[in-house]
Amino acid sequence: MKIAVLEGSPNKNGSSNMLAGEFIRGAKEAGNEVTVIDTARADIHPCIGCIHCGYDGPCVQKDDVEEIRRQILGSDMLVFVTPLYYYGMSAQLKTLVDRFCAFNGSLQRKHMKSALISAAWNSDG
Repeated sequence: MKIAVLEGSPNKNGSSNMLAGEFIRGAKEAGNEVTVIDTARADIHPCIGCIHCGYDGPCVQKDDVEEIRRQILGSDMLVFVTPLYYYGMSAQLKTLVDRFCAFNGSLQRKHMKSALISAAWNSDG
């Protein structure tokens, strides 16, 4: 199985990324192919709501999302990794999720498996 892991923490060594690392290790040991996408360090512009994409792309914005889209749609499973900030996902991950608008149709047709890894405490204390 091909798994895309979307890491959303701006803290590279934080708790959610530590949990993701263990998930990734186990997934690889089980024979899966894993791609890690660091949304906190990618060039991802916020969605501008123009709907030029028609919900199936391409998006008018030119940033890293087109490559991320390709990686996501080439996967069988999508894993969201985020610290919990004020009862929600990180802004970095949310910015990417909002951009799913540009390939929502393709994403829904795939019927991908998904998982959520989150942490509400930072180990870097």
